Amino acid sequence: MGVWGLALLLLLYLSLGLSSASKKSVTVDELGHLPSGFHYLQTGDSRYSSLNPPLVNVLSAVPLLFLELEREPVAPPPSPDPFSFWSIGYRFLEQHEADYLRVYAIARVVPILLVAGLGALLFLWGRQLAPEAPEAAGLLAAGFVCLSPNVLAHARLVGTDTGTAVFVALALWFCRAMLLRPTLGSVLLCGLTLGLAQLTKFYAILLYPALLLIVVGWRRLSPEPRPRLAYLLGCYGAAAGLSLFVLNSGYAWQEFGMSLSELSLQSAGLQPWQASAFGELPIPLPGAYLRAFDAQLVEIDSAIPSFLFGERFQGGRWYYFLAVLALKTPLAFFVTFGLALALSVSTAGSRLPRRELLLLLVYPVLLFTLLSLSEKRQLGARALLSAVPLVQLWVVATIARAGTRRWPLAVAGVALAWILAVSVSSHPDYLSYVNVFFGGSEQGYRHASDANIDIGQDLPQLASYLEREGAEEIQLLYFGSVDPALYGIDYEVPGRSLKPGLLAVSVSLYHMDYPMVDHGQLRSVGPVMTKGLGAPVASIGGSIHVYRIQP
Repeated sequence: MGVWGLALLLLLYLSLGLSSASKKSVTVDELGHLPSGFHYLQTGDSRYSSLNPPLVNVLSAVPLLFLELEREPVAPPPSPDPFSFWSIGYRFLEQHEADYLRVYAIARVVPILLVAGLGALLFLWGRQLAPEAPEAAGLLAAGFVCLSPNVLAHARLVGTDTGTAVFVALALWFCRAMLLRPTLGSVLLCGLTLGLAQLTKFYAILLYPALLLIVVGWRRLSPEPRPRLAYLLGCYGAAAGLSLFVLNSGYAWQEFGMSLSELSLQSAGLQPWQASAFGELPIPLPGAYLRAFDAQLVEIDSAIPSFLFGERFQGGRWYYFLAVLALKTPLAFFVTFGLALALSVSTAGSRLPRRELLLLLVYPVLLFTLLSLSEKRQLGARALLSAVPLVQLWVVATIARAGTRRWPLAVAGVALAWILAVSVSSHPDYLSYVNVFFGGSEQGYRHASDANIDIGQDLPQLASYLEREGAEEIQLLYFGSVDPALYGIDYEVPGRSLKPGLLAVSVSLYHMDYPMVDHGQLRSVGPVMTKGLGAPVASIGGSIHVYRIQP
């Protein structure tokens, strides 16, 4: 039953993910992610991985090698400037306009399949953590993650967020295998997956302190007989060393051993190190990796504002991620989280072994603490995505270990059905999802913005709306990186005055400006004031409002 149930669950996930992907436009960051991976594959030059580690982008670009494109792909000159990520993305759009939508449609299949693999891993892991009800635990673990609207939102995009969740989970899975049986094979697998995780997103750096804490705590919390601490620390050191080998191999060992003083760095975080004596020391990391890390520090320190509950502000708020979790999390998850917490506090039989609890929750706690205490720009709920599978494993295992009492599993089963119903009813608009407590997706723009609601995903639905309305053209203020003409939209970017007719506004532009592509030219638009225009006559996917301008 378990394997067939998993197959059905993954079939539901694939149906929702692939169908939603086909109905959504290329989003803001996708513009650069796919060309970054494709040109790296094409040339082997790691400078194309300028703003992010390359692994997930390279995997997404692999299908492009087998496509017959109208124009021969020509890589632009590589640049040590990490923000060439954007110019290379725009050039790829210009070069491959005829194939652009087909290319992205095929590339999006890769992250969707990666998350399907994550579901299978969670199924196996859940079974091991809850021997009292292994099949139920495995299915719930896979279902709570794969059918979540927030996972579906990012699983169907070419980017690094869900790929990071996959490889972080793999690294911790093989760390667990190493701790249960510290052999040469398990150490090699732990080091390999730890290194692959570093090639996905910089949040994975937190795995190094997390795994050190886990190794020390696991040994202390394990029953006798147990390996010596020095031996386990040696296994950890060997895995960490191997992970650096994998990381450098992912960059083809290019610019290995450079010092900070040899790099052009821009962030306030790394420049003091560059100017110190430390800046002259060779670092066993790729130069492109260090430049990309520096660029990420520059980006989070940028002047782009955050928006939360009607307030526009610079920098961070300690409660920001608590707030976006409250907005974006389906209510069923709160029910199961509260039930798991109550069971773990009140019933010894429901508690996970403390060493398993440590392994699952150290990384999520470190990630949440780092993001919440940061005084820099806060990017959205997707930053927590790599912690979601681990927290859900704890929830499911705790509920499934309730022993002979079946009602907790019944509650979890109802919660899973509830989540499926939410994802089906929200289809295909997962990026703008907000739970009903805060008014649902149509009201999400009042509470959050940018990556939480609108990153330019709804041009196909806008085109369909215009066709239904019989509108030949529209005035458009769009938060996105691609030319709306790709989707058959005849548009005009309005100036200071509006013409009678329809006006479409991306809701992120209520709070910020952005360089919109206006028929091939970049043009800054926003923030948009709609006072005096009346209520929108339509909401497109929760991310675009349409107004009717009267004569």
